[in-house]
Amino acid sequence: MVGLTEKDMNAVIHTFDLKPYYYPTLFPLKETKTLTWKMLVAQTGLKIAADLVARGATSQKKTRQAISKIMGDIPKLMISREMLEDELTDYDIMIAMSAGDPDLVALVEAWAEDTKYCWTGIAARAEWIALKEISAGKVVFTNSNNAAVVTEYDVDYDLAAAQKIGVNTSWAAGTSAKPLTKDFPAAIAAAKALGVTPKFAFMNVDTFNQFASQEEVVKKCQSLIANLSDYTDAVDVATVNGYLAKKKELYKGLQIIVIDQDITIELADGSQSTGNPFDDNVVMFSESKVLGNTWWKKPIDFTRRSKTSTAVMAMNGHTLIKKYSEESPVKEVTEGIANLFPAWNLSERSILMKTNANSW
Repeated sequence: MVGLTEKDMNAVIHTFDLKPYYYPTLFPLKETKTLTWKMLVAQTGLKIAADLVARGATSQKKTRQAISKIMGDIPKLMISREMLEDELTDYDIMIAMSAGDPDLVALVEAWAEDTKYCWTGIAARAEWIALKEISAGKVVFTNSNNAAVVTEYDVDYDLAAAQKIGVNTSWAAGTSAKPLTKDFPAAIAAAKALGVTPKFAFMNVDTFNQFASQEEVVKKCQSLIANLSDYTDAVDVATVNGYLAKKKELYKGLQIIVIDQDITIELADGSQSTGNPFDDNVVMFSESKVLGNTWWKKPIDFTRRSKTSTAVMAMNGHTLIKKYSEESPVKEVTEGIANLFPAWNLSERSILMKTNANSW
């Protein structure tokens, strides 16, 4: 595009950030040299007691906890958008009208719109993968959630049966469930059997609204004055976390994190669906807010760029933005490209609770 340089595009895409997304915090970025991700997983945190032995005797050797590996390939994420003949004609008109104008804001906005679109598309898919795997225990790519089915990138963390529990009474069936006296203590007990003390309970907005609407939650979390006045409005997350913090002997410092995110998936036929990638009716209990790493590698387009290439490229973090033209039919193409995967390192030390059933 006339007037566009790599210096310009670098300046623009470095104004984009990942603040609207959860995955960079839950899965901090970590660059790798290969297109694979690999994590060592050990059952750490267990407090193994010493034995009492007679003086002069040798102690029985304890079992060293086995270290297993979770690994997989890093997929390629890609999104593109085209500026066709009509849009390019409008762009040429803007160039003519802006002659001598040092600002050229309209020109920058014209090409930056597609750049922003592609940047957001990469981040949105990374977010979708991260939130889907920590709420389902796996990621499966199908023709209903990905335009191109690439099953070689499916990941199943194969959670043990003891890590997947249900609730005493469904939160979705009414307001008589016992999340605070039955379900949360059960999840904490299940985690304890793994040698883990959960500090965070992740759930999406709809699941939290079900939780906060239960009579038990309302009564325990509202103030005395509210109870006396029959005030029964649903409580917010700050109120619940305040209650949990006061009951450290029971909840061990557990706090709720509500995932409020909507991602739109567009399929090959142009149809779109929008929703929260963190599954409904699921709570994930974890000992940490940091769940793993987002492994990424620079795309080959950037590292092995042809000397004769006329494409304009710029990288910010894990995402490459590339612009180039085609002559027949005439068009300008913008692509967002990234090699990345958010890998759930704490999968073997986490609990998934189904809130609309007593088992998975």
